[in-house]
Amino acid sequence: MKRRAAEGAAAALQRIVERMRLAAAFLTIFPTLDKRPRASTEVAASFGWFPLIGFAIGGAVALGDWMLTRVMAASLRSLIAVAALALMSGGIHLDGLADTADALAAGSERARALAIMRDSRIGTFGALALIFTIALKVAALAGLRGSRRRAILILAPGWARWAMVAVAQGMNYLRDEGAGTALLQRNDRGVLLVASSIALIGTLALGKWVGLAAPVAAIAATALLRGWYRRWLGGVTGDMLGAAGEIVESVVMLAAVR
Repeated sequence: MKRRAAEGAAAALQRIVERMRLAAAFLTIFPTLDKRPRASTEVAASFGWFPLIGFAIGGAVALGDWMLTRVMAASLRSLIAVAALALMSGGIHLDGLADTADALAAGSERARALAIMRDSRIGTFGALALIFTIALKVAALAGLRGSRRRAILILAPGWARWAMVAVAQGMNYLRDEGAGTALLQRNDRGVLLVASSIALIGTLALGKWVGLAAPVAAIAATALLRGWYRRWLGGVTGDMLGAAGEIVESVVMLAAVR
């Protein structure tokens, strides 16, 4: 009996580790997986661990920022931190933001908007969205110091990844294939429950430095994005999820500035 329980616990732990590795493969440039095919159910379940990977990315950036405290001004460290956040994710979410912004030119014409998102070129709206978002993040971080700054560097990427899961929950996926297919087709609320639990635990651990403004802002921005996506195109794409992550990350940083 005890042996079965131990084997069951070991198998459960192995599944959790595998899902975290899958989440890291989705969200970072680091090679965390071999080339074996994964079941769609496991891929979908890995989305629940997105906030944890976000916190890990933020923790690495916060550590680097702290190490540079004595040799660089806050403004320069802020620029480096924002660049590091983008580089560690391979810039895919910024790319999604630019594509989504460009698609606004199509209005509510779904087919045209999706075609614009497929275009690898960046248009005027996309360029403006990138410039504004990066500038906003740098300016917000430049206004933060000490433990509050490091806490936000950790929390913002975590809540941004939570937003990607929350925005996707219960929404139609507007493509036959893509990064969001597994999550959206399965529509498992357990994934959102895991993601929300991780986001809340991270906030409780760091909340004494940032208060409730940042997580409340993240939740409010996510709700607004869900409503807007539903009205605009009637669903989401992987680009739109990436855009949601970038927007919420910016909102969290901005909400922490006093």
